[in-house]
Amino acid sequence: MAKSLERAAVVLASSLLALPGCRDEASRIPPLPVFVRQNQISIAKFMEADRRAREEPDSVEAIGRLGMLYHAYQFVAEARASYRIARALAPDDFRFVYYAAKVEKTAFAYEQAEATFRHALEMKPGDPELEAELGDLYLMWNRREDAETHLAKALALDPLQPVAALGMARLRMLEQKWDEVVALAAPLLEPYPRLSRAHQLLAAAYGARGVEDKRAFHQEEGEYGSAVDSVLMRELNELAVEAILEGDPAPGRDLLQVKCARCHNHERIYDHDEDRVWWARTVRRMQREAGWDWLTDEEAASVVAYLARNQAILPPR
Repeated sequence: MAKSLERAAVVLASSLLALPGCRDEASRIPPLPVFVRQNQISIAKFMEADRRAREEPDSVEAIGRLGMLYHAYQFVAEARASYRIARALAPDDFRFVYYAAKVEKTAFAYEQAEATFRHALEMKPGDPELEAELGDLYLMWNRREDAETHLAKALALDPLQPVAALGMARLRMLEQKWDEVVALAAPLLEPYPRLSRAHQLLAAAYGARGVEDKRAFHQEEGEYGSAVDSVLMRELNELAVEAILEGDPAPGRDLLQVKCARCHNHERIYDHDEDRVWWARTVRRMQREAGWDWLTDEEAASVVAYLARNQAILPPR
């Protein structure tokens, strides 16, 4: 029923756009928000995307791009409104159904996220990523039986689907089935050797089994790793990276101590010989997890500049 209602709502919205007097209301582009934590490069990107969307109100690419930018910076209400317009303009464009579902999941709008993911599955039946996302949503929602059903479907389609394997491992951890946690999480480290959540689950499992050396290894690896994004989410997240490539490195050291070292071992932070873009992507991921109130764009750019500069002057290992 929910997925049928979701589909009907999109079709109805698309029909309303064709009616005289309804178009302006239905396609209203959200006003630019007040920017507090963003730097001038980020703000300029928003202003350009907003200008293009208003100049091309029938362009799903312009409206959708604006929604993606809002989404990348966690402006949930503005992203939601932009995706609503994009979906009304192009109901069969999978991208903005998917992004709309992801933004609702991020906002813990469980019912809306469920309906939108089910709509996405209607468009791409049997897609392991969508089954995994729906299962993970049910896990967040504490609907464990539904979570198990969809995570199992995803794993049957793709045994190494990372969202599904991690979600199922979490279910087995709640049941204290530690051997099954290891069986689910360990294989993920071959394609994704730095997958933080897999290391953390393995550390918990080996700790419960009293295997101290493996617990210590995976705990350390889990302190400073990475996540796995879908192709569409990588495209979206990349929109925010350029804005923090250049900054003042001077405050970077203190910011690392205050903002980063509370979660990451300081030696581990420096144990990466990576370029500036890699650091910018990594810091943006930390911002997505902790929020822009925790680390502003100016601060993020300083951290990136400091880490990139220090990596450049470190002797080869």
